[in-house]
Amino acid sequence: MNGGKHRSLFFLGLPDLKKLVCVTLRLREEEDEELRSQQMKSCRELLLMFSDVLACPAPDSFSDITTVMAIQFYQRGFLQAFAQRNKLQLGSPQLVFPGDLQCSLSYSLVTRLAPRWNKAGLYLVAGKDFLSDRGRLSAVSLELSSSQGHLCLSLQAHILRLPPPTLQDFDLVPSVLQRFCCDPESILNPSSTGGTVWCHVLPSMRKGQIINISRQLPRDRPFRTYVDLQNHWTRLVQ
Repeated sequence: MNGGKHRSLFFLGLPDLKKLVCVTLRLREEEDEELRSQQMKSCRELLLMFSDVLACPAPDSFSDITTVMAIQFYQRGFLQAFAQRNKLQLGSPQLVFPGDLQCSLSYSLVTRLAPRWNKAGLYLVAGKDFLSDRGRLSAVSLELSSSQGHLCLSLQAHILRLPPPTLQDFDLVPSVLQRFCCDPESILNPSSTGGTVWCHVLPSMRKGQIINISRQLPRDRPFRTYVDLQNHWTRLVQ
């Protein structure tokens, strides 16, 4: 990774918080869907449906969504209709604190930039096909902070390389790879070569251990086919 030498700062005036309202939406757990995924999908659907709303998953809850909007927009009933249609519990309107506004604005900005710019750890990477690109990728790091009635937007340009992994990267015996390619039921164990194999998991880029590689989806998971899995990620990231 190569970082830009200079960080650009932009200052914007914050709206009058007295003219805004903060409302919490609470999800009901569904039997067929993991709650965190449902929270993220509902939040993204809300943001992409209403440009007048800022929202983010509550940092301390897997069931709550924090929303910020103008009082006039709230009084028009669009949020109430969205909550009723999606079977969400609607909290009472509250005063907006700068932290709520900053968190909701940051998440909303990243959500609405996708898939032209996609979150990968601390960076936003350009291009919806960045996962299949083995070359140099344009990216920016973005930070938001608010104080004394102003919002500071900090941007720095970067060049990244995120080459997609291949089976050859795991240094497995050629005969094992050949058997895996020929047998749909075959399972690879990357650690069999003598050590733990690590990877970075999108979008947080946290470190994760690769347990095995298989063409078959785990039977104890909610996805029955790869189409189900693809649709799940499409709703989360686009």
